[in-house]
Amino acid sequence: MSNRTWLSLSSSEPLGPSDRVFGTSEFAVLIASLAFGAPALLVGLDLLGAGSALSLTVSQLILVAPLGIVFAAALIAAVAWAASENGVPTGLLLRPALGVAGSWLAMAAQVTFLLCWIAIELDFGGEAVMEGLRLLGVEGVSKGVAAAGIAAIAAGFLMAGLSWVVRIWLYRFAFWAAIVLVVVLAWTFLSTADLANLMDATPTASNFWLGVDAVTLLGIIWFPVIADTARFVTGSSAAASGAGSGFAVVALILVLIGGLRAATSDVAATEPALLLVDSLTSFGGVIVVGWLVVAAVDQPFLLSFSSTTALSTIHDRFAGRLQTLAVLLTGLMIALFVPMASIRQIAELVVVAIAQLLAVLLADYFVVRHRYYETDHLYRRKGTYAGVNLYGLIAVLIGFFTAVIVNPVGPEGFATWLSSILPWDSSP
Repeated sequence: MSNRTWLSLSSSEPLGPSDRVFGTSEFAVLIASLAFGAPALLVGLDLLGAGSALSLTVSQLILVAPLGIVFAAALIAAVAWAASENGVPTGLLLRPALGVAGSWLAMAAQVTFLLCWIAIELDFGGEAVMEGLRLLGVEGVSKGVAAAGIAAIAAGFLMAGLSWVVRIWLYRFAFWAAIVLVVVLAWTFLSTADLANLMDATPTASNFWLGVDAVTLLGIIWFPVIADTARFVTGSSAAASGAGSGFAVVALILVLIGGLRAATSDVAATEPALLLVDSLTSFGGVIVVGWLVVAAVDQPFLLSFSSTTALSTIHDRFAGRLQTLAVLLTGLMIALFVPMASIRQIAELVVVAIAQLLAVLLADYFVVRHRYYETDHLYRRKGTYAGVNLYGLIAVLIGFFTAVIVNPVGPEGFATWLSSILPWDSSP
């Protein structure tokens, strides 16, 4: 990969032939690494965890997980197709649907969400590593120190560059090591589970589709990262098949493992890191720490990469390694000094906007414009797509406000205020 696209792409310059460097298998491994990390496991933990809002049964999980993964993989494959076919990142891909100025507003929402997600990943990883080390008899390592260690490894990845991370770290080592560790982790969890009793639990029918929605969300939260990396794949069909296959299998396994783990533990779903290591032996602690180091440390790197790419579509000065390191450091500071409950509430609100952006993008590209964008004009701030596309922006706003009215989310004050002004009970 050339130096220009080694880490981030200037929004004023199109990709050259030498920049399309990932094949189907390499891209599938990259997307699988996203699924191998914390989000899919967290979704599974939350679906069946004690004290969670859903509290599904194992029998429901067996139906919910595959159905939600199919929806999520379809979204991911469609995004990868569009990004590869045009060779542009998320910010430029949204310009026809929203206009140049409208895409800048979208990028502000994307960066806010990605920063929150960096903080959530580092907080979860730091707490899980701390608990895993405690099982090994290593005391005195705080969550902040462990999170900073994960961020330091991610910073090393940023300096090495996207090509090295995919071709060397992921393709030759981390992907295969993660498979082995997940198999051992699953066996460790299942060896103590009484599956017969778990399968006999009485399901709550009303929560089934909420569970499907939660699993489908995995495709939405990763859509910016997938679009920002799929542009480096040669061939839109290769990008779509690599993204869909790489994500679906791994994400399904992690959601099932997380759900089965939650079903066999009495720890509240609000303490996911404790739930992960609950009642494990020191061997289990080794596996948990190993899995987090191997499978999860590249995710803050990819989230930071995507954040800088989004900012570079607003102004070229945001592109570069130092700028991406600054984004990663900002995410770490948020994780260390902002209450995690507040971060999660903000992320829950912004992801609603991200979902609307994805819906409008796919509708505009595949339905309205029949997969045709004037690619050269995507790089021009004063070209065909200048200004604001009111149709797309209004569609995003209508979708956003409809979603939060039906299910108020976000900071406690906002959700409470929204519920108070509605003429019906909209409590989650």
